[in-house]
Amino acid sequence: MTDKGVFGQRYEARIARAISYVDENPADHISLEILSSVACLSPFHFHRVFRSLTGESVREFVERRKLEHAIALANKGKSWKYAAAACGFASPISFTRSFKRVFGVPPSAFDLSAWWNKRGDRDDAHRVSSYFLRPAPPLDPEFKVELMERPAVRLAVSRAWGGYLHPERLIGAYSRLRNWAEKAGISASDGKISGASRDDPDLTPLSRCRYDFLIELPEGVLPPTHFSLTERKAGLWAVAHAKGGLDIVDRAWSTLFKSWLPASGLDLRDEPAEEVYLKLPEDIGWTEFDLLCCVPVDYPKD
Repeated sequence: MTDKGVFGQRYEARIARAISYVDENPADHISLEILSSVACLSPFHFHRVFRSLTGESVREFVERRKLEHAIALANKGKSWKYAAAACGFASPISFTRSFKRVFGVPPSAFDLSAWWNKRGDRDDAHRVSSYFLRPAPPLDPEFKVELMERPAVRLAVSRAWGGYLHPERLIGAYSRLRNWAEKAGISASDGKISGASRDDPDLTPLSRCRYDFLIELPEGVLPPTHFSLTERKAGLWAVAHAKGGLDIVDRAWSTLFKSWLPASGLDLRDEPAEEVYLKLPEDIGWTEFDLLCCVPVDYPKD
């Protein structure tokens, strides 16, 4: 992943639109021409800009995201045949061929732990966090989770790529958003700013992981062109408070996802979880946190 600089800021929102299209339409045939049209760029320029910003070709990115989506479906109990069709592969044979090219084994032989041990960024992943390799912690009766309705809201997005390996990219993406919001008179207090990981580091190489900083926009306000514009849909969220160092935040996420959620009987909605900042990093630093861990869930079934 190269530094984006002015070039990247100029095209970042356009590429983000194309990436969102891939994530939202896993079953579709997604061509270079379709994505370049979504980004409002010629196919030739789109491919060059896309690789410059993401470090992957369009084909590599689309294939990887479809396969990661297929694994997520398989982890929810769907068959590989169902997952292949749901992710737009023409046949089980083409799905198996792609899967083996990316993950080194056919889907029937895929083992997450074994794949983790072979991945090239394993040592970096261990240094960043051992969250994904830890067993589920016991569900502490003192661990409080509130089910909360959150309304629909428009959001400006500042994205960092590879921030798990390069924390300065996270800080840079956050600072760009905060500096603009302050100049525009947009409040970032009272949980108006949040962060969301768009990828699962369990599957996605750390250098390809996206992390978005989001700020709620007042009615009628549009962000500058180097930020993306998105919407958080109205819905139900499971919310837990975490206050302290990274270990406290890490444990809160681990408990929420691995212990509380399975015991709750609730299903996840297909949206990213969010960290809502009750106190901003510029007020308390980047080593201590006071935030809400928010997980999107479906409404309980009657």
